[in-house]
Amino acid sequence: MKKFKFSLQKLLDIKNSSLELLKLEMSKLNGTIEGVKGEIENLEKEISMAQNKMDEGIEGVERILEWMRYVQSLYHLRKEKISELVKLEKRLDELRERYKTLYQERKALERLKELQKNSHDLEAQREEQKIMDDIALERSMRNKKS
Repeated sequence: MKKFKFSLQKLLDIKNSSLELLKLEMSKLNGTIEGVKGEIENLEKEISMAQNKMDEGIEGVERILEWMRYVQSLYHLRKEKISELVKLEKRLDELRERYKTLYQERKALERLKELQKNSHDLEAQREEQKIMDDIALERSMRNKKS
């Protein structure tokens, strides 16, 4: 009996590898997103602390202007981090869509492989049955001759 060989196995292997690489990339990206979220949270705290310090009272126009510039720089930095976060989340959405497409393609190939395997097994069964029938027919012919 001939062993089953899926003609598109290399393509299926490539799809599996691509899915694994995408999982790793998405995992890294999730880590980066969490890091940026943490940075934004820290900036929020720093802004809040700076504003509380200003509310407590700062003496002198120079000091007030310094604090205002400092708080503005924190707001600016937070805006940049939020922009970076939006870009990262958009990239993650793109990766998810790509993963979804690859996953569906892989599933289709796996179904095709299973169908071909079932067909191969059925054909092998038929061949075995035919051989067994031939042997039985040959024996019955021998018995009739004797």
